[in-house]
Amino acid sequence: MVRHPVAEDLQGLPGAEVGVTMYQDTITLFNRKPGERGQGDTWIPTVIRNVNLNIDRAAILAKYGSETQDNAALHIRYRAKNGEITIVCDARTEKTWIPPKQWNWQTDSVTFTSGNDFDFFWLGEWDGGVVSDADYSGGFYDHMNRTHDYVFAVSSVARYSAIPHFEIMGK
Repeated sequence: MVRHPVAEDLQGLPGAEVGVTMYQDTITLFNRKPGERGQGDTWIPTVIRNVNLNIDRAAILAKYGSETQDNAALHIRYRAKNGEITIVCDARTEKTWIPPKQWNWQTDSVTFTSGNDFDFFWLGEWDGGVVSDADYSGGFYDHMNRTHDYVFAVSSVARYSAIPHFEIMGK
């Protein structure tokens, strides 16, 4: 189900000329919309191609130290223009990044939330649409962890501007 990039997917992205082999993974980001009291959460999926997902535990330990509990480092490139941050999901789809406290469950944008109401990402391409926790015993995130490899809860996020990209750590 994972599709590898083609040249037109990379055009115009910072670092595209040097990062073709590095940025070749496809992930699905699931943004959490907390449910009302007594109701489960809703998960809004966004498929993002041409990212770099590093799941080499030894490399993560070497870079971040033995205290890290993270198992994944996800790098997603972005474009910045007029104060707006845009993530190119594929050759036809872009979404605006909005900081977690400002994001209001808009399906035309993304955020990366850590902490109690964390978002998560999965190495793969989700084609099932918006998901409700109520449809899965124990909730959707737990279901994904039980049934799929390479599912990571967002634990921290850094945004870099010299080479514009997000570094999203996952555990």
